[in-house]
Amino acid sequence: MISTPATAVEELTRSEELLWRRFSAVLGTLPGVVDERIRAATGLNHFQYGVLDVLSHQPDRRLQLTQIAKSSDASLSRLSHAITRLESAGLVTREICDFDRRANWAVLTDAGAVLVDESRAVYTQTIRETLLDRVPAEHHDALTSLLTSLLPGEVAEQCSTLDADLTG
Repeated sequence: MISTPATAVEELTRSEELLWRRFSAVLGTLPGVVDERIRAATGLNHFQYGVLDVLSHQPDRRLQLTQIAKSSDASLSRLSHAITRLESAGLVTREICDFDRRANWAVLTDAGAVLVDESRAVYTQTIRETLLDRVPAEHHDALTSLLTSLLPGEVAEQCSTLDADLTG
């Protein structure tokens, strides 16, 4: 049974519907393309590689699991599964947080750092081909702001924290 809002909702205009369809097409196709290319280069899916990449940019190559989960809007369960796979491959270790025994750190190992370094060219090429080369450079800042505004507040906040090295 479909519930309808108590108040009337204005139908989408043709341009709004077209925008939504294109947005849905991007959400439906690009993640698979990126995942396939990253997997071919690293053996990892895009989410797993993203965890390694985030860690590679952190001081001491470590970050609390909750911070990683927030920045990717991933459940702790999904992240824990990914970390377990990355641990099994020797790419990360999990350490208990020294100031909060309930929290854990994900720490990038030397092998994980090597994988990220060796894969960065493929990762960069994938990013360029799927997004950057398709958006004129003069629109990058505006698109970044627009995409940030679409994120849930807590995710946008965590992304801003992690991206301080690029914006500060």
